[in-house]
Amino acid sequence: MGNAVTIHLIRHGKTQANIERKYIGHTDEPLVNVEAVNMPLDAKIVYGSDLLRCKQTANLYFPNANYVANSNLRELDFGHFEMKTYEDLKNDAEYRAWVTDPENVTPPDGESFQHFKKRVFTALTDIICEQGNYTFIIHGGVIRVWLAAFLHKPFQDVTAKHDTIYTCSWKEFFSWKEGTQCTSISEVPITVKESL
Repeated sequence: MGNAVTIHLIRHGKTQANIERKYIGHTDEPLVNVEAVNMPLDAKIVYGSDLLRCKQTANLYFPNANYVANSNLRELDFGHFEMKTYEDLKNDAEYRAWVTDPENVTPPDGESFQHFKKRVFTALTDIICEQGNYTFIIHGGVIRVWLAAFLHKPFQDVTAKHDTIYTCSWKEFFSWKEGTQCTSISEVPITVKESL
């Protein structure tokens, strides 16, 4: 695999806001229910967001790796929708417009989808500048944006689960650089270690 590019995408562990199904973007919340896991992947360097939930997940999953934090890998800034649930927002006309068309409607005082997409792709292309294996611990929205591009699918058709490694590969670096659809993709679950 001399000139190949392989990217492993892992969503951070759950926070209280995730459990309560709140929109959590730039709020810096820690993980809850931290458990040792069976990690079927090894990495010496892990890239990710500068927020606590990604750093803690990286430390849990890859305790011996060097973590490289990048604020451009943060989740979307949800503005007025931050830390609110669907139930809190369902009668808000601006929220309904955003949910219907998140690529063209911006949350009040939040970040536009186009700005979000540009910043996370800038970070990605700054990091991946040669062939090799790259591991990221990031947010669900970042994974969805990247997978949509890697698979040439609409953003709305892509999901990003917790406790899953999404691996995308290209046989040649130039194929990655040109934005060609990845040649293979896999999803591998991350399981909790059984106690003895």
